[in-house]
Amino acid sequence: MSTALWIAVGIVLVASYVTWTAGRLDRLHARVDASWAALDAQLVRRAAAARALLEHLPQGAPHDQLEAAASAAVEAGELGREAVENDLSRVLRTILPALAGDEAIAHARSELELAVARVGLARSFHNGAVRDTLTVRRRLLPRALRLAGHRPPPTFFDVDDTSLG
Repeated sequence: MSTALWIAVGIVLVASYVTWTAGRLDRLHARVDASWAALDAQLVRRAAAARALLEHLPQGAPHDQLEAAASAAVEAGELGREAVENDLSRVLRTILPALAGDEAIAHARSELELAVARVGLARSFHNGAVRDTLTVRRRLLPRALRLAGHRPPPTFFDVDDTSLG
């Protein structure tokens, strides 16, 4: 009788652990989804702040480059987003040093710098959530029992979001 009791206790403990791990994995995936939504919002905000600089640029190649890069960043989906955002960063880094002037330009520039800082924070939170989720997914039990279901593994978002100058 004692052996049967220990086996039952063991089964209950293992089932509890599996249930807890599955719930944790589900919460981690929800955290990744939420952090991606926040990152996406900050990327769109950065592109909008970049578009606000267009009125301060004379017509020509830099104006057209910034307009194209900002439009592509606003319209980009999740797939290929890193390349589009890196293009916008590159264009901004080449244009901003030449942009000097009145208070309106200084305000637009400060809005852009704030948006860039927020992108960096949002990217950091997203990549942290991805790292935590992948750590749990790579463990033996979640892999063996397929606790992640059919959800694809989350991916890191690596974009050059350093200071613009």
